[in-house]
This record gives sequence, structure tokens and C-alpha cells, in this order.
Amino acid sequence: MKKNTIFYFLLFFFLFGYSFFSFSKECYQKIVCLNSMVLIEKMPEFSIAQKELDKISKMHENILDKLAKEFHKKAEKFKKNKNPILKKELEILQARAHAYQKIAADDLTNQQNKLLNPIYKKIENAINKVINKDKNIIRVDDCSPGKGVIVNKGGDITEEVKKELGI
Repeated sequence: MKKNTIFYFLLFFFLFGYSFFSFSKECYQKIVCLNSMVLIEKMPEFSIAQKELDKISKMHENILDKLAKEFHKKAEKFKKNKNPILKKELEILQARAHAYQKIAADDLTNQQNKLLNPIYKKIENAINKVINKDKNIIRVDDCSPGKGVIVNKGGDITEEVKKELGI
């Protein structure tokens, strides 16, 4: 009987001690936040990328404006003269405009990815460096406006990431 009591006591102590140790370890783990918009806006690479994207967007807008003007001219002619050839030209022009809108949107998306992905990767690397310095961080929430995190009582590591990025 005494052996069983000692065995159960040691078992209880072992399990309780283990669970207490794992609980105390979890208490030191933390969830932190980061304002990615502050980081992105401060990076010189972002303003360069934004200017390039604005230039590409403006080019596509100009081409679409030319197509729209050409369409309106032919539409005016068609109103005066219900020529079936003009109607067919209008349909073709409208199809070209729609096709170009898709091409322009795809091109803009591809250019955004090409220009912004290296910036996001640079930020991610800096975040990882900060996380590696503080092994207790288990998650980083993006607390930028509109990102969905309303309240994060964890620490804000934006400044540490800015230091890693050199901004």
C-alpha cells in the first residue's frame, strides 16, 4: 500500500510539474502586432514602385481613352446613318476595348507583383530577424488600418522592424 501511495504521489507530482512547466512556458509566448503601412510608406523602394505603377496605369488609361473617343465618333456617325457596316465596326471596337481592359488589368497586376513582391519579401525578412531575436514571439498580426485586427494587446514591433530595414 505504501509503495502505491508513493508511486501515485510521484506520478501526480511528475504530471503536475510537467503541466505547470508547460503552462509557464506558454505564458511567456507572445503575440505582437506590426503596422505594415507605416513600413511600406517609409521605404524608398515603395515610392519608386508606386511611380512606375502610376506611369503604367496612365499609359493604359490613355489607350482606353483613345478607344473610347473612337467609339463615340463612330456611334455619332451610326446615329446619323444606320449603316450596318458601321454597326459591325462599333461591335468590333467595343470588343477591342473590353479585351484591352482585361489586358491592361492583367498587365497592371503583373507589374504590381513584380515591383512590390521584393518589397514585401524584404519586410518579411526584417520581421523574421526581429522574431529570431525574441524567441517568445509566436505570431505577428498586421495592425494596419483595414487589416481586420481591431485590438492587439501584444507589443508593437514596428519600430524594431524599421530599424532592421534601416528606415
